[in-house]
Amino acid sequence: MMNKRLCISADSHVVEPPEVYDGLEKRFGDKAPRMVDDPERGLVTAHGDGTFGYTVGAFHTAGQDWGDPEVRERAKSGFKYARPGVLNPVERIKDQEADGIDAELLYPSVLFSVYQLQDVEIMQATMANYNDWLHNYASQAPGRLFCLSLVQLNDLDLAIEELQRTAKMGFVGACIPCSPPEGKPYSDSYYDKFWAAAQELKQPLAMHIFTGATRHDGLPDWGVLNYSLASTAIARVILDLTWGGVCERFPGVRFVPTEFDTGWVAHLLYRTDYSFMKEGGFRDRPYLKMLPSGYWHRNFRITFEDDALGIRTRDLIGVENLVWGSDYPHADSLFPESQTTLDRIFQGVSAEDRFKITAANAVKLYNLPFEA
Repeated sequence: MMNKRLCISADSHVVEPPEVYDGLEKRFGDKAPRMVDDPERGLVTAHGDGTFGYTVGAFHTAGQDWGDPEVRERAKSGFKYARPGVLNPVERIKDQEADGIDAELLYPSVLFSVYQLQDVEIMQATMANYNDWLHNYASQAPGRLFCLSLVQLNDLDLAIEELQRTAKMGFVGACIPCSPPEGKPYSDSYYDKFWAAAQELKQPLAMHIFTGATRHDGLPDWGVLNYSLASTAIARVILDLTWGGVCERFPGVRFVPTEFDTGWVAHLLYRTDYSFMKEGGFRDRPYLKMLPSGYWHRNFRITFEDDALGIRTRDLIGVENLVWGSDYPHADSLFPESQTTLDRIFQGVSAEDRFKITAANAVKLYNLPFEA
C-alpha cells in the first residue's frame, strides 16, 4: 500500500432513522410519509399514497454479502444489525479510520424515492426535515462529515429558498433528481433561475443513481437489468444539459452524476461530439460555443467506486472530472476494503492522478477545508 495521503469519499450515505419524519403526520395526516414495520418488507417508508420506499435494512449491510438470503432476511429487522457508525456519527469516525477515509460527503438512503412524491408541499417539508436532521448528525463529527442537501425542483421558489437556507448552514452542495419530471427536461428554461442560484451560491448539484423524479428515470422497466443499464438514463441527462445550452448559459454550475460509474463516459464523449458535428454542429446550434465534450470537462464531475475501466480511460474522461466514493454503508460499499480496492484499480497510475481522484478533486469541487 502506498504511504497514506488524504482520502475522501465523495459518495457516502446516512441511513435515516424514523425521526427524520417527525412532525409530518401532524401536518399532513395520513398523506405524510412515515416508517412502518411491513410484514413483507420489514422497516420501510410508507409514502402515504399507497406506495413504499426502500427497505431500511438494505442500506446498512456494508461488508456483508447482499446476495446471501440470510443477510436479506436480517435486513427486514430495521437497524438491529446495523453497524454502530450508521446511526452514531462519533462511532462512524472509527469506521472511517478502519477504512482509511478522512472525510465523507453525505447522501441520503431512505429518501431516495422522495422525488417521486406527487404532493410538492409534503416533498418540500420532508426534505427540510431531512436537511435539519442531517445537519445535526454531521455537526457531531466536524471536519469529517460534510452535508449535501435535498432539494426538489417542482416549485423553484421554494427550492431556491431551501438552497439558500442550507448553504448558510454550511452545506457544501445539493442533491437534485438524477432525471427530471416527464415532459420537463433540464434544458427547459423553466429551471434557469435555479441553475443561476446554484451558480451564485457555488453549490454543486449532485444527481445520485436511483433518485429520478420518475420511476426508472423515464426508461422501460428492465427488471434486474435496471442497475446495469442505469448509465443510459444519466447519459441522456448529460446530453440534454450540454446540447440544450444549460452549461453554456451557466458556466459555473457543477453537475455531479453519482454512483453511475465511469467506464462508459469516454465512448459517450466521442460519440456525442461525432454525432453533434454530423447533425449540424455549431451551424444549427449557434448558442453553443464548445463541443459537447468541452462542456463535460468544464461542468461535470462524476463519482465511481470500483471501476478500473474509468481509470484506464481517465485521459479521455478527464482526471479532474473523476471523483471517488466508498458508498458506505450500503451493500455494495467497498468498506472495509477501500484502500485495498484503490491499490488494485490504481496499479500503474501515478500517485498524483490517484491523489486528485481520491481527494484533491473533491476538495476543489466542494471547497472542503483541506490542503490538496
